[in-house]
Amino acid sequence: MNESAKLLPQKYMEGDKVHVLGIDVSRGKSNCALLHDHTVVKEFQIIHNKSGLAKLKSIIASDLPVMAVFETTGIYSRVLTRFFIDEEMNYLEINPLESSIRMAGLRRQKTDRSDTVKLALLGIVDQKSLIHGRRPYSRPYEQLHLMAHRYLEITKERSQIINHLHAALDQTFPELNDIFNPIRSVLGLTFVSLFPHPDFLIGYIPGTMAKQIISSVSHKIRSDLIVRRCKGVWQAGQLSYPAQSADSFIISQIHSYCEEIQQYNQAHDLLKRQLINYAKTFPEFKLITSIPGAGEISTALLLGFTGKIARFPSYKQLNAYVGIDLRRIQSGGFKEADRINRRGQSSARYIMFEMIRSMLRNKARIDNHIVDYYYKLKKGPHPKPDMVAMIACVNRLDRTIMNLVRTNQIYNYARTSR
Repeated sequence: MNESAKLLPQKYMEGDKVHVLGIDVSRGKSNCALLHDHTVVKEFQIIHNKSGLAKLKSIIASDLPVMAVFETTGIYSRVLTRFFIDEEMNYLEINPLESSIRMAGLRRQKTDRSDTVKLALLGIVDQKSLIHGRRPYSRPYEQLHLMAHRYLEITKERSQIINHLHAALDQTFPELNDIFNPIRSVLGLTFVSLFPHPDFLIGYIPGTMAKQIISSVSHKIRSDLIVRRCKGVWQAGQLSYPAQSADSFIISQIHSYCEEIQQYNQAHDLLKRQLINYAKTFPEFKLITSIPGAGEISTALLLGFTGKIARFPSYKQLNAYVGIDLRRIQSGGFKEADRINRRGQSSARYIMFEMIRSMLRNKARIDNHIVDYYYKLKKGPHPKPDMVAMIACVNRLDRTIMNLVRTNQIYNYARTSR
C-alpha cells in the first residue's frame, strides 16, 4: 500500500469503490492525490498554466471517471473552477470552513500531502451527500461580480484619500473640514484646491471669490450656493489660525489629494453607469428595483455579490449566504443570546443593510412594508434595538426578493400590507 494511505482513518477503508482526486490549492500551483478504493494510487503536483492543466487532464482522462474535490481559496482556485467547467468534468468546490470541520480529527496533523488525501476522502459517496458544494456564478454573473467588486474597491480607495485630505486640512485650514464634509464634491474640491490655507484668501472678498469659483465649475451648480459657500469660507479664514504656514510642503500634498479624488470620482461615475446598464440585462434587476427604496446601483451591486437569486432554494439559504442566519448556542441551563453568523458574503450583507438605510431615509416619500416593519419593531412596550430591527428587516428584504423572483412579479405594496 502507498505510504500516504496510512493517513486514512479506518472508517474510510470500508464501503463502495470510489475514484476521487483531492486538490490542495495554493498560489500558482496545486498538490493532488488520486484515490481509488480508498487507497492513494498517485500523487503529483501541477502548475496553474496550460502545461500543468494539460497534465491534470491527461491523468484524469487516462483512468476511471474522477470526482475532483478542492477548497475555495479566493482568486487562486478560480483557475481550477474554470478548467473543470470548460472541460465539463465533475468537481466539488468546498467552503474552507466546512472542509476543516469535516476533516477535523483528534490528531492535529496538517501538511499539503495529508490535506490532499483528506479532501479526496470528502468526495466519497457516503461523504459527498453531506457536503454543500459552492455554486459558482455563471459567466454573465461573474462579470457583474467583478464590476461590483471593483466599484467597492474604488469607493474604499477614494474614502482613504478623503481621510488623508481631512487630516492635511486640519493643519492648514481646519474650518474647511466643517464646511465641506466629506470633501468629495466638485464644489468642495474646487474650494480646497484654490484656498487650501487662509493666507490664500488675502486680497479676496466673497464677491471676487464667487466669480473665480463660478468660472472653475460647471454651470449646473447653483450660483446662490456658491455665494453662500464663499461667505462661509471667507469668514472662517478671518478667524483661522492653522498649524502650518502657507508655504508648507503639505499645501502641494493637498493639491495632489484633490486631483486623486477627482480621478476617483470620474472612475466611480463611469463604472456606476456601466454597472447599472449591465445589470439591467438580468431579469431580477427590474423586479428588485420595483421595491421602493431599492436603488439601481444597490440592486446592481447586490446581484453582483449574490449571483443568480433563483439558484437559492429558499430565502433561508440566501440568508445563510449573506451571513444573517442566526447562531444559537444552548447547553443545559445556559442559553446565549441569538446572533447572526457573519460567515457569508460580507459585501452582499453590507449592500442589503445600505438598502434598508436608504428605505428608512426615504420613508416620507415611499410606501414600503419593510419600513413599516422596522417602526413596528421600534414601538411597543419592548422596542427592539436598532441593529436587531435592521437584521430583521434584512431578513424580510430577502424574503421579499425571493418571492418576487420566484413569482416573476413586481413589488405591490397593497398586497404586502394586508
